[in-house]
Amino acid sequence: MKISNTPDYFNRQDLVLEKETGDKIKKTSLLVIGAGAGGNELLKNLVLMGFGHMTIIDFDYIEDSNLSKSTLFKKEDIGKSKALVAAERLNEYALHDNPSIIGIHGNLITEVGKGIIKDHDIVICCVDTMNARAYINDWCVRLAKPFFEMGFENFDVNISFFCPNENGFQVCLREQIGQGNFDSNRNSCSGYKKDDKNLAKIPTIQFTAALAGVLIATEIVKFLNGNSSLKNKTLFFYGRTFETLIISYMPDLTCKIHEEFNLQTIEVDTPENISLKQYIDNLQKITNDKILLKLPETYVISAKCHGCGSEIVYEKRQSIIYDYERWCTHCRESENFTEQLNFERNVNEISELHENCEGQILNRKFDSLGIPENEILFATGLNEFPPKYYHFKNKLI
Repeated sequence: MKISNTPDYFNRQDLVLEKETGDKIKKTSLLVIGAGAGGNELLKNLVLMGFGHMTIIDFDYIEDSNLSKSTLFKKEDIGKSKALVAAERLNEYALHDNPSIIGIHGNLITEVGKGIIKDHDIVICCVDTMNARAYINDWCVRLAKPFFEMGFENFDVNISFFCPNENGFQVCLREQIGQGNFDSNRNSCSGYKKDDKNLAKIPTIQFTAALAGVLIATEIVKFLNGNSSLKNKTLFFYGRTFETLIISYMPDLTCKIHEEFNLQTIEVDTPENISLKQYIDNLQKITNDKILLKLPETYVISAKCHGCGSEIVYEKRQSIIYDYERWCTHCRESENFTEQLNFERNVNEISELHENCEGQILNRKFDSLGIPENEILFATGLNEFPPKYYHFKNKLI
């Protein structure tokens, strides 16, 4: 048998898909958030179909319980980063001529920055927390990115696909999950995280993760081929009965996210070690406007201990401070420790920046206020009324 010097990995696939679709597969960049069981199966399918431009984000580490549901992980990988190991394996398996598969170990919201969503053609959400799913959905709407999303539990699977047309997003994941903040680990009084030591594992088996990965990969290729069947819909598959249900959504008139479609952003050349003062000066030169720059979220520098009134230094974004951290270590270890509010907090925190801020703050760097490198920042111009609004995307140089 004559063997070609040029391997034809996709000759069977080309019998199903048009050549134009094969070319799109090679060129399309994918952002996959979550490299657990569903992400594993999805990524494996995508790389075998010829996708080669992918970024994988996950802040979790491989555990022994992951191995029964994850095709990309081995026993010797236990304790390593899911995203980094997945990217390493996929680069080995890739059939793309020039693959660029990158793993990022970190939290998309607090450590990576939403600018990375703008840098990719398609976004796929493989995470299991409602708050993260809502966050990713909202930024896909704002940045006009096709958004695929999966979920599975026990024998059941659901996948969703939401995509803009020329007039914007008609519907999005918010039509399915509703409005508001879904972070269940927020303390209703303090606003800080609860330490959930009994965090429940979602009951599932390998089959459901595999099926979710297959269905999402299929719908992505169908979308690129021009014949999507799940655009603005959710497919439910019930494994115990093998029944399927497809739900279409009506626009929710209370959803304001749709109005933020196709957010216009100004890319700003940002030296790696630039100070916040230099950055604000640069923005004011670009816009010819006085700038009030908003942080991605409130950054807490310090506060008084609720027990003894001593200063506690946090230097953290508010969302990653645990509720018990309102008390100093000494008070928490005391036999008489009680969660009583004995002192005013006197919190030293920052939520916005301008050129007249305290000098010590303006001399800081981005990362010292919890601002990721690839972030999109909101700003208000102060020279005109009504004020102008700006959105700046950092571009490291």
